[in-house]
Amino acid sequence: MFRVSDLYLLAPALTVTLLALVVMTVDLFVKRRVIIAGTALIGLIVPAAFLIAQAVTYTKPQTAFFGMLVIDQYAIFFNIIFILIAAVMILASYDYVGKYVKADGEFFSLMLFSVAGMMFMASTGELITIYIALELTSIPLYVMAGMLRGSAKSSEAAVKYVLLGGMSSAILLYGFALLYGLTGTTDLVGIAQTFKTSLHDGNLLVIVADVLIMAGFGFKISAVPFHMWAPDIYEGAPAPATAFFSVGSKAAGFAALIRVFIYGGLGQVNLTSLVLVIAIIAVMTMTLGNLVAAVQKNVRRMMAYSSIAQAGYLLVGFVASLASNNAAGNAALLFFILIYVITNLGAFGGIIALANLTGGETVDDFRGMWKRSPLLSVCTAFCLLSLAGIPPLAGFLSKVVLFTAAWNLGQQWLVVVALLNSIVSLVYYGRLIKTMFFDEPGKTERITPTWGLSTSMVLATAALLVLTVAVQFVLNIATPAAQSLLFLLK
Repeated sequence: MFRVSDLYLLAPALTVTLLALVVMTVDLFVKRRVIIAGTALIGLIVPAAFLIAQAVTYTKPQTAFFGMLVIDQYAIFFNIIFILIAAVMILASYDYVGKYVKADGEFFSLMLFSVAGMMFMASTGELITIYIALELTSIPLYVMAGMLRGSAKSSEAAVKYVLLGGMSSAILLYGFALLYGLTGTTDLVGIAQTFKTSLHDGNLLVIVADVLIMAGFGFKISAVPFHMWAPDIYEGAPAPATAFFSVGSKAAGFAALIRVFIYGGLGQVNLTSLVLVIAIIAVMTMTLGNLVAAVQKNVRRMMAYSSIAQAGYLLVGFVASLASNNAAGNAALLFFILIYVITNLGAFGGIIALANLTGGETVDDFRGMWKRSPLLSVCTAFCLLSLAGIPPLAGFLSKVVLFTAAWNLGQQWLVVVALLNSIVSLVYYGRLIKTMFFDEPGKTERITPTWGLSTSMVLATAALLVLTVAVQFVLNIATPAAQSLLFLLK
């Protein structure tokens, strides 16, 4: 039955939603960007406090609203990541929004509404609610993509995003409908129990449902062959929105994907076929992402294909977790997602800064950046090296943890492919770093990042430095989160 205490479990996502409404209201009466952004940033303290309290209080999974809401260490781990993304993006986008978007309240409100949807995607144990959370996440992103109102590329990005997003949602919903038809329930625990007791290998409809669901979520995480939206939308959308897509949408997609397949037990039937299909997708995603990124001249398109390649690495960990149903693989995957989010936010900070101050986004526009802005160059290079997996940076350690877990869980051939792809990624990351530090600048004027961008990039870089020496500490947090996915099925 519904209990008033259920509202406490809902409090983090509910307060983010209320915060979005407050920001909209403030924007109606106060047309000062500093107050609007300050309200959004300070307001995030409330959901963050609720999440910390829940992390301390609930060591075992809790359910609310007839089982639709699941609050466990896994959900709390991802929700903290989403709050972190929102805080950094508010800082990083502050000046860009005022200069190019000129819709301060709308931009920050849409971002917060999307974050609320992401939090529900990680905290939901029921198929229909997952779908609604997906739409709550996606619809604000469609609008954010088109907020450069005088840009044809931005309008094109928004239209493409809406059309392809609607198609992927329909595919995902059809997969959910097949699951309901097979099991008679939309509750993930009920589905897992039905798979465990009633359905057996060889059921063709289960395979079809798995493929459709993987396709639907594959769009959110930009996995091949569902990646076609990413390059054009990353290039055409406002730079802060692109950064938000690259980390928020991907993290939320993986949060829901892992929840459905691990917690919902979809891998219990036709496991061998499912693992093979996802492994093939992982290989295609890594390979295409890295090879195409290596020939890009526009930095945002390069980062789009880099993001696709990173999704391939994440799928390596997902395959290992699915094949073994083991908490170690899940913990490694969660650790990699955290490092990826922080690293990508820092890397995009440099791109946002350059776009904000010069309007340039090609590799040539980064020539001699070291001489024009040392802080911007060092922070951007540090994050790019981490994405490339250069030791001893946090990105290297996250790959070591992920690939070691996958190797130990029987996916040796997939790890070898991932390692070869990591070598390829050095080409385009190294080219951009070489351009920044060793090429002569085309212009001589100094570039000084704004306080918001400087703060966000320094925070991201500092966080990576801390995580480089605190790997075991983070894994100790990620492990209970991974184990909570398996708790109700034991």
